[in-house]
Amino acid sequence: MIATMNFFKWFGDKFTFLNQSYQRFINWFVEHQRRNLLAIFGLFMLVAVSVTILVSVVPRPSNIPSTPLNTPIPFGSMNKSATLTKSSFNPNNGVLELHYRIANGGDAKNQFVDINNIYFTAIADTKDRKVKGYYIPTSNNTLVVKFTNLSPKFNVVTVTAHDKNINTNQIDAPNSASAIASSSSATKASKSEANQGKFTVNRDKVSYSNTLTDASQRILTIEEYQDKIANQNEVIGKNKQAIASYQKAIEQQTDAIKDLEKQQVNTTDSSLQTSIENARSSITQIRSQISEARNNIGNAKTKVESYEATIKQVKKGHSQLPKTKEI
Repeated sequence: MIATMNFFKWFGDKFTFLNQSYQRFINWFVEHQRRNLLAIFGLFMLVAVSVTILVSVVPRPSNIPSTPLNTPIPFGSMNKSATLTKSSFNPNNGVLELHYRIANGGDAKNQFVDINNIYFTAIADTKDRKVKGYYIPTSNNTLVVKFTNLSPKFNVVTVTAHDKNINTNQIDAPNSASAIASSSSATKASKSEANQGKFTVNRDKVSYSNTLTDASQRILTIEEYQDKIANQNEVIGKNKQAIASYQKAIEQQTDAIKDLEKQQVNTTDSSLQTSIENARSSITQIRSQISEARNNIGNAKTKVESYEATIKQVKKGHSQLPKTKEI
């Protein structure tokens, strides 16, 4: 009981001390009110100036969502799609490379695209620098959009793909005045809903490379075909692995058939014959898959030969691609 009373007495003394300290502070603040208010105002001004300097000096992160890599974006009226496959930036020389793959009708496997009628426009964060932009065809279905002299602190660039090919299904040839009136609203709606293939590329989402240079179309084309060769070699390797696995599967099914045939000698169970027939059917199917994998290898090797021949022609200066154009 005595301990409890002592605790409350100690607590009351502390509270009285705090209250007295607070009153002394208030009296001191009022006595020096002008000086204290000026000090507080000066502190706020110092914080405001510091924040302003930091905002202007420190690179700000982009606040616009970037278009993800390897995401097909439709554009134009012919249902083409463009895919941003790689983005690289060298802050030392301001070179930004955006690699695009173009497909017909959303089919990424269709490599035959009329690249002549495809062009790009762009809006770049120049930061008062003389920034130049180009779109550079590098194969029948790939292009590079390149910027030079970008600021290391650039926030965002916006690139838009366009297709000049005419979709005859969207051409209106009315047979009467009333038909014109009825179709005008539909035409406006279709134009306003057309996807223009817009890509947003933020500084904080690009890959940084201190070795990236302002490469020519010739170099970029050779690099593109070297990448194509590497991709086809990967296809060849994957299919060879698949064939090896298929052959092991055939061996397993063959061993299973032999085991089942041994069991048939000592039994009249008809289900054993059914299992044997299923295993033989599986072997036939696996052999068909092996044949398909071999065809894949053959096609890939043919493409590699074609790409190697193209590289030789490009090195000699014989390229059939459209020339580089400035955005």
